[in-house]
Amino acid sequence: MSYLAPTDNQDLLRFLRRWYGAPPAPNERLGESPEAPKVLVEWHEISAQWGGLITSHNYAIPLPELVLEDGKIPFWVENQGTWVWAFDPNTEDHSVYEREPSDEPTPWKRTGERLPEFLIHATVLEAILGAPARKVARGAQIDDLRPPEGMRELPFPAWNWPARDSRILFGESWLALTHPSDHPKAGHDITLAAVAPKDLEWAKNSTEIKWRSYSRVQDHRTSEPLPW
Repeated sequence: MSYLAPTDNQDLLRFLRRWYGAPPAPNERLGESPEAPKVLVEWHEISAQWGGLITSHNYAIPLPELVLEDGKIPFWVENQGTWVWAFDPNTEDHSVYEREPSDEPTPWKRTGERLPEFLIHATVLEAILGAPARKVARGAQIDDLRPPEGMRELPFPAWNWPARDSRILFGESWLALTHPSDHPKAGHDITLAAVAPKDLEWAKNSTEIKWRSYSRVQDHRTSEPLPW
């Protein structure tokens, strides 16, 4: 089993086809955007193939609307505008920065990711937040998760959104977002995500964790494995 390569758009496309089904517009192409990094233009073209479906929570700023702000170019925004990510246009690797918008100027802070890594990290996180099948628990212990095939952590730096030290775990057919909880008993808040409820049935063996389950119908079927 391999993990999703941070700079490999072919692996990203495989993941998206597995998670969302075949793209409705596989030949979608965008016009030239000379001011935007190539990797960001390529991501927008990939997103356009699914008509924006792959961003169910946060969103990417449209390429024509990218503008310089305090030395950085914001390109990704939390859905209510409470967090924003930007890249440095003056560095070759386009380091990504973040901050909480405020009436008072606040400095940009490094995320530890380059733009190619961030875009894949953010896309996988969106898949979790909008997954057809989810189980959510608060104040749980990570060690109480017992998937039969074990679990690994995707090789991304921890995020400060939606909470400090947010990380993504994965198994054969599921993803999980975890971060320290503000629950009185501490532990972690955990969101398990999958394409179908059956892919999360193993969670019932984690008897110490109290889950809330959510599911909706997804209109595709595939047996292609996730590209980990």
